[in-house]
Amino acid sequence: MTRSLVGLLVIGQSPRPDLQAQFAQVIGDRAKLCVMGALDHLNEAGIAAVPPIGDADTLYTTLPDGRSVLISKAAVTEGMAQRLADLNEIGAAVSVVCCTGKFPTLATPGVHFASDLMAGAVDGCLPGKGRLGVFIPMAAQAAECRNRWERPGRECVTVALAPDADDNTIAAAAREMAGHAPDLVVHDCISYTSHARDLACTIHGCQSLLAVSVCARFAAELGGL
Repeated sequence: MTRSLVGLLVIGQSPRPDLQAQFAQVIGDRAKLCVMGALDHLNEAGIAAVPPIGDADTLYTTLPDGRSVLISKAAVTEGMAQRLADLNEIGAAVSVVCCTGKFPTLATPGVHFASDLMAGAVDGCLPGKGRLGVFIPMAAQAAECRNRWERPGRECVTVALAPDADDNTIAAAAREMAGHAPDLVVHDCISYTSHARDLACTIHGCQSLLAVSVCARFAAELGGL
C-alpha cells in the first residue's frame, strides 16, 4: 500500500530534520513527510538581503544548519505561495504551514495553518475565563501575541524563550511562567521541542500545548492516518 504524503512548509529553508523528527514522533511511518521551505530559492546572501523592517515583519526560524535567524514575513509570504503550489503538484494528502504566525493572504483548500490549528486547540482547552501563558521566541512579539490570544475574559501573559535555549534558560523561563499562575500554557512557535515542553512542565506544573505536536496530530487525522 502506498503511504500518504504529508507536506510540511517551513518559513525558512529545508531540510529541517529537527522538525521532521518531531512530526515523526506522532505520525511514525504511516506517511511520508516532505519538508519544503518558503526561502528555499534563496542562498544565505539572499536571506540577508531581505531583513525584517519592523516587529510586525519579523519571524523567527531555524535554518538547516541549526542557526536561529530573524527573517522578513513579507519575503516568507512571497516564497510560500510557490511552495504551496509545489506541495499540491506532488499530491500531498495534507499540508501544514509550520509557523504559528498568521498568513491571511495564503488561505488555500487542503492547506492548514499552524496558527489556526493552535487557535482551535486553545479555544477548546480554555473556552471560558482564564489566564493563558504563552512562551514566545522574542520579547518584541509580546504585544502582537496578546492581541492574537486575548479574548473577553481570557488574559494572556507572555514569557520570552528562544526555541534553541539550553536547559538552564528553559528552567528560568518556566519559573517565570509559574509566577504568572496560568491555567494553560502554549509553546507558541513550531521550533519549540517536546524536550523543552516537558522540562518546563516539571517546573510550572501546568497543562501545556506544544505547537509542533498539536499540528502533527491534526495532520495525522486530516490525512486519514
